[in-house]
Amino acid sequence: MKVTKCALKFFFIVVYAMGIVSLIGCNKDNIEDFQDAYVHIMQNESNIITVNSNRKDIATYYIYYSTPATNKDLMVNYRIEPGNGLKEGRDYQVITTENPLRFPSGVYQRPIQIRWLERELDESLDNTITITIENTNIDNVAIGLPGPAKNQSAFLIQKVNP
Repeated sequence: MKVTKCALKFFFIVVYAMGIVSLIGCNKDNIEDFQDAYVHIMQNESNIITVNSNRKDIATYYIYYSTPATNKDLMVNYRIEPGNGLKEGRDYQVITTENPLRFPSGVYQRPIQIRWLERELDESLDNTITITIENTNIDNVAIGLPGPAKNQSAFLIQKVNP
């Protein structure tokens, strides 16, 4: 019985100590608060993907808008640039014609659609498409993820033979 009382007392002391440490150990001032608005492009947390040359479908790639609540529409200008191994109409077709993309208030992602056309590639050439976010109509909206690297400001799609 003495051992049980002692173990129970020790347990409550440990739980009490952990509670105090968790209350004073959390300092919300150390959490970075990203309140700056930015746009970025990615798929599955990456800005580089691969597609097979025998693909025959329409793929959707999203530009995302991260912002505190706003009632302003955002316009995002982007550029689609193929490498020297790909040609529109032969290897792919850009379905999305809207440029700039309009993000109405309350909309936080917009699609860019590309139809992939089946064709064997010359692997000695640059078989990539790069979608680059160029600018926006709102000056304080950053291009890419926060930070000096501006990650996800461009999206690279590499088409490869299977």
